[in-house]
Amino acid sequence: MKNPILVPEFRDLLRRKKYPILKSFLDEHHEKEIAEYLGLMHPDEIWKILGLVDVYRRAEIFSYLDMDVQIAMVSVEQKRHVADLLMELSPDDRADLFQHLGKDLADRLLLILPLKERLDVIKLTSYGEETAGAIMTTDYSTLYESDSVEDAIKKVRRDAPSKETIYYLYVTDTEGKLIGFISLRKLILAKPKQKIVNLMKRDIIFAYADDDQEKAARLIDEYDLIALPVVDFNERLVGIITHDDAMDIIRDEQTEDLEKIMAISGGVEENTYLETPAFTHFKKRVFWVVVLAILELMSGLIIQSFRDTLKNLIILAYYMPLLNSTGGNTGSQSATVVLRSLALGELKPADIRKVLKKELVVSLLISVCVGVLVSLRVLVLSHGSEDIPASIGLERIAFMISLALSIQVVWSTLLGAVIPLFASRMKIDPAVVSSPAIATFVDVGGITIYFVTAKMLLGV
Repeated sequence: MKNPILVPEFRDLLRRKKYPILKSFLDEHHEKEIAEYLGLMHPDEIWKILGLVDVYRRAEIFSYLDMDVQIAMVSVEQKRHVADLLMELSPDDRADLFQHLGKDLADRLLLILPLKERLDVIKLTSYGEETAGAIMTTDYSTLYESDSVEDAIKKVRRDAPSKETIYYLYVTDTEGKLIGFISLRKLILAKPKQKIVNLMKRDIIFAYADDDQEKAARLIDEYDLIALPVVDFNERLVGIITHDDAMDIIRDEQTEDLEKIMAISGGVEENTYLETPAFTHFKKRVFWVVVLAILELMSGLIIQSFRDTLKNLIILAYYMPLLNSTGGNTGSQSATVVLRSLALGELKPADIRKVLKKELVVSLLISVCVGVLVSLRVLVLSHGSEDIPASIGLERIAFMISLALSIQVVWSTLLGAVIPLFASRMKIDPAVVSSPAIATFVDVGGITIYFVTAKMLLGV
């Protein structure tokens, strides 16, 4: 969390040129913590403080700064300092920065980079958003299968300082096609004269550059990988995705899915909750709230059409909130289970019959539990109430309410299972439509079930 209290202290130390104290602070704290403290300062001030450390650590701290701060910094500093910084950034962090820059600024900064890094930026920024290619890095080490262990170790020592990770070494042919890999542990334990071809593994887990980034992250999680190779359609190695990037992807995707389930639109915010403006929160939430409010007017119309029923039997009104809340809970539970299974690839839209069969059994068991509970509640707590007409009797009312609630549980549970599967079959993001649709249909359907059951069993 950013600490605004320290900003005046930093500025005072800068003004008084107490550079040893600032340097001591930078040496004693992690790069992420430093970035959180510096994030509230002016870009010129940040540059002065970062000038107290070497360019490698400067780049590390810079990569943790918020994107708007990074953009402001590269917009104001001298080209030479910016070029040195950009050269030390990891390829994926550098490409991410260029993707957020305006065209004019991006073009100017590209010109100050050496040709190799310039081409690397153009290549990484050319991939579609949220693809494996868009979040991969080109910092990886390669070997040839004809290399000896001794030669491979020499190459690793030479490459290690400039590579993001060397725990996996990828084996390619002369055309760059990925044919195997070997772990650093296995390499250093092997005999110097052994050939890589006899040590490498050929059963490679990889992703294509155009694959969805969530799919790539799931492979890293599923196979416990430190890094995942990314290839083009000719299976030539073009980059790797590291486990820390996979964690970021999974976190962002889970946040996005959670917001969709709760009917919050828009992408995942890079800023924290408190740093995001209130109007941004408003824009992300207002659409579905208004849509649901309009659709919920149907519930009022249904209740209005049964006003005589409520007038003659006011006790029914006491249990309407329970009906809707129980239906909403069971529908949300069912939808959450199905959504998770769809996201993990455990279910497909074609499995709808199997899902309905299983959820029907679950809903019937739940309906028995809540039906008995509500029936006992009516019989015990409403005994002797003046709101019970003698011509109907408390037992009939208790049976009617428990039956309506049981039907509502079954209806809501099956609805919660069907909607995500149907949306997935229609190529619609199921997380987007599930929560709004369930909330509306459960309320409208529940009220209808309630009063129709009352009219049929009680004759009111």
